[in-house]
Amino acid sequence: MSQIFKYNPSLDGLRGIAVICVLLVHASYGKISGGFLGVDLFFVLSGYLITAILLKEFTLYGNISYFNFYIKRFLRLLPPLAVCIILYLIYQSYISPTGNESPLLIVFSSLFYFVNFVHESYLGPLVHLWSLSVEEHFYLFWPILMAGLIFKLPKRKQMIFIFFFIAIITVFRIWVYYTNSIEPMHFGIFSIDSYRFTFCRIDAIMLGGLAAIGLSEDPNSFNLKIQPNLGLILLLAPLGFLVLFLDVDNLVWRYGGFIGTNLLALAIIIFAVKNPKNRILGNSILLWFGQRSYGIYVYHYLIFLAMEPLRVSGSVSNLIIVTTLRVVVSLLFAEISYRIIEKPILKLKSKFQNKGIKKTAQL
Repeated sequence: MSQIFKYNPSLDGLRGIAVICVLLVHASYGKISGGFLGVDLFFVLSGYLITAILLKEFTLYGNISYFNFYIKRFLRLLPPLAVCIILYLIYQSYISPTGNESPLLIVFSSLFYFVNFVHESYLGPLVHLWSLSVEEHFYLFWPILMAGLIFKLPKRKQMIFIFFFIAIITVFRIWVYYTNSIEPMHFGIFSIDSYRFTFCRIDAIMLGGLAAIGLSEDPNSFNLKIQPNLGLILLLAPLGFLVLFLDVDNLVWRYGGFIGTNLLALAIIIFAVKNPKNRILGNSILLWFGQRSYGIYVYHYLIFLAMEPLRVSGSVSNLIIVTTLRVVVSLLFAEISYRIIEKPILKLKSKFQNKGIKKTAQL
């Protein structure tokens, strides 16, 4: 069986790195400006994993059970999201909404995954859930496109098709940013922006899908004669630099530089796939963060905002204490969620497997 279909602890380690990047940007009030690249890493990794799952099922059975796929996504994503929404409702009952914030709109857009279509000024404490909307939209069409068209093509044509799709999205993303710089694409409560709009962001997710197909075709591709830990350091060093210094509004990044950061994320993921037992990515701390990354991401921003009244302006010691407390509470809540909610519910996924007859072809 190809190694892309097996559990890979290094990928959990990458999840850990990604969510730590997100925590850094929010905990530092944006001072560690490039932490948003953690979301890009999540996107590429999600595209890789989902495509590998679909490819494995299609290879084994010659089809994909859409019902089972969506049920398993539902079991993975909705329970922590529902808890987050309940926490928000409790929070907003004590805090008056500011500006254009609409609790009803926030709840419905979060629950039905259209946060990234709503203008940020209406979203308040759950604005960060835009990335979940992008991924959910991808989940809606990708399995159908894979099983209905792409997996039926020769591997080379599969990759050309996806590459062409990515190129179209890239051009569209740059056009949207340029258009918004002249006149914002704002339509009532809705908006189209190049950072959050679905068709502007699935380039990274599809890039991960491209890697999954490429590695399944030739498991020995992308091999480099370099010591694994050194190779990882050479990849993570530029990521670390960008996390510290890149700004989300950097014009070079906005007008195409995102291609480079997506490719960097892709290179890191390919490295992790080729080195599933890497000691750095597989260390217990990164694995802990990675296995709880979804809960950490979903809960942390609301917890950060709820603890904002503890801040004392101009006090460095207070900033350190409150920041530490925010992070600790977020991690503790994610741990409780993981053990009490996520793990028990995820056991139900085993009940939703493809019931078709396995093909004799080896993976």
